[in-house]
Amino acid sequence: MKSIGWLTLTRMKVSRVLSIVAVVVFAFACSDGSEDVTPSADASARKNAKLNVNDEPNGNCESKKEDYSIVVDNWDGTPEDGSACWKYTITLAPGAKDISHFIIDLNNCPDPERTPLSIERFYGAKVNGVAWDLSSSEGNGTGCSVSDNIVKFDNLPSAKVYVLEFCLNPVYHNALPTTVWLKAGCTCNVWVEEIHGPCCAF
Repeated sequence: MKSIGWLTLTRMKVSRVLSIVAVVVFAFACSDGSEDVTPSADASARKNAKLNVNDEPNGNCESKKEDYSIVVDNWDGTPEDGSACWKYTITLAPGAKDISHFIIDLNNCPDPERTPLSIERFYGAKVNGVAWDLSSSEGNGTGCSVSDNIVKFDNLPSAKVYVLEFCLNPVYHNALPTTVWLKAGCTCNVWVEEIHGPCCAF
């Protein structure tokens, strides 16, 4: 009987020891897991904070209107097609932002009885001697508040001088003040009736 009692006591002790070990292991596991989570969360927060700082505008994307000079020329095209051609030469001051878009307002005809010029009359557009596609839509990304009748040189390359050319058919070489928009960096610069442009034929 004494031997059996000792054996029973030993089993109880073993059971208690096992219970204590299980509690300690569980507590250690929880403690170890929480330690893993905390640094990871902190590192993630620091990473996100760093990304947010880097994503903020740095204030260097703005352009200034006075950094761009625009000279306009126009001349008669070939006698056979009765066209007229135009050239806008835009020169950048040192350090000026590259131009991404140049837009000309075609709503500058002073006579409401005449049909305004439209993009269908444009052909032979070039940028620095390279054939270029024109657009009649402001599209996305310019940030310019334009009229409902425009012609746009889009996605311009990097350059110090831009020579934008096009011809019109029939002759639309009447030179009247119009509005032009020039997007450079994150700024849309506007010349309101300061630059001459083609208008309706007279």
